[in-house]
Amino acid sequence: MSSILELMNYAAPYAGNFIPSVVSLAEALREKGTDAVLVFPSAARGRDWAEQLQSQLAVYFLPDRIKDRTRLLRRIIREHGVTCVHSHFIDRSFYLPLRLCCIGKKIRHVYHAHSTPHFSAHGVALRRALMHADKTICVSESVRRAFTQYGFTNCVTVPNGVDFDRLCAENAPLADLPHPLVLLFGYDFHIKGIDTALDAFDELDPAHRYTAGICVAGHGDTAKQAVCARYGSVPSWIRLLGPRTDVGVYYRAADVFLSASRTEGMPYAVLEAAYCGLPLVLSDIPPHRELQLPHARLFPAGDRQALFDALGRASGDTDHANRDYVSQRFSMRQWTQAVAAELLLAQ
Repeated sequence: MSSILELMNYAAPYAGNFIPSVVSLAEALREKGTDAVLVFPSAARGRDWAEQLQSQLAVYFLPDRIKDRTRLLRRIIREHGVTCVHSHFIDRSFYLPLRLCCIGKKIRHVYHAHSTPHFSAHGVALRRALMHADKTICVSESVRRAFTQYGFTNCVTVPNGVDFDRLCAENAPLADLPHPLVLLFGYDFHIKGIDTALDAFDELDPAHRYTAGICVAGHGDTAKQAVCARYGSVPSWIRLLGPRTDVGVYYRAADVFLSASRTEGMPYAVLEAAYCGLPLVLSDIPPHRELQLPHARLFPAGDRQALFDALGRASGDTDHANRDYVSQRFSMRQWTQAVAAELLLAQ
């Protein structure tokens, strides 16, 4: 039986949406008669989600040295009969051993682009190398357009699926969060537009009627430094929310969801908030518009007055038709079936 190697530079402390999508994809491939072999960096070893994966699938962890990585990848390809590599988040330290161990072998490479490209001067070689991938799967049309402008060919768009099941755990509500609570996601305050949101709250809500709940995942220290650099300490109206496996508890605690991002790849949190029935306030950027959410308040990115006005209007919204819309269009099953089909075509 042939195998597809999932090569992933992913070592986050939490599974998030990505690991459930990997498991779902492996199951879909198995239904088609193809095994999946999962390869992560050594930093992922010992994570709770990684240990759980090891009980279900073939999982390997790449050593740190490129020479050792190449040797291990060669063994995996030989022993598992790998005919296609599906890569995620890879950089030069992943791509170079991949190229070395594929020399002289008929192994296809499908590169999964999860965000718009930001190739630095040091990333020119990586960009040129990735352009030779047999296929690039892009998570949104805006990501596909960006890669096409860089010269990538054979790009296809497959919108990400969302693991809606993980939002449904009925845990105790969060009692210590004041209302109305505006929920935001991100630790990079510029990219996620959180700086714009804080500007709006400072200027237009001086009494701070709103509480900003900022979900910073595993980057609490970085986010706290950004807030303290601005205010000296963390004000009472800002709550930094850490990572949780039952992330749905944050959505259930919130009154409004706000994404002020300047750029996005595939905005998972927006879809999760829509599924949870929250009123939505979104910056008017292509990845947000492409979701075509029937009930979302859009404002020009970076415009604090427009953001605050949209927030006020959304606070009174009671139509939550977004939930049915996203559950139909962005299910995990739809994503896995579409990606599995692309991978099997590439073999």
